[in-house]
Amino acid sequence: MSEGSKYQVVVSSQARDMLFEHAKFLARVSAKAAEELFDHFEENITSLEGLPERCAYYNNPYIRHGKYRKLALGKYLLILFQVTDNTVYIELIIDARAENIDRDWMR
Repeated sequence: MSEGSKYQVVVSSQARDMLFEHAKFLARVSAKAAEELFDHFEENITSLEGLPERCAYYNNPYIRHGKYRKLALGKYLLILFQVTDNTVYIELIIDARAENIDRDWMR
């Protein structure tokens, strides 16, 4: 953790793989957009070190309410994470345009 950080952020291998898949898809259209995705991801990790509780809970009928919090990553992606003690566990990065995804994710 950096000085002044309250939380440690741990990115699961599944979330990392999802991020790389989204970046690979973007790179087919624009290498710059793929690089920006990684930059935004790093910014989000840094922001989660300070105050992850600011993020709303992710509501999905197939997932227990209160299990995940959500944070927007770019226009269409969501970072889903859990906070336990002083650790933020990033577990999934999903495309919010897909069916069955909470359409009010930006709120």
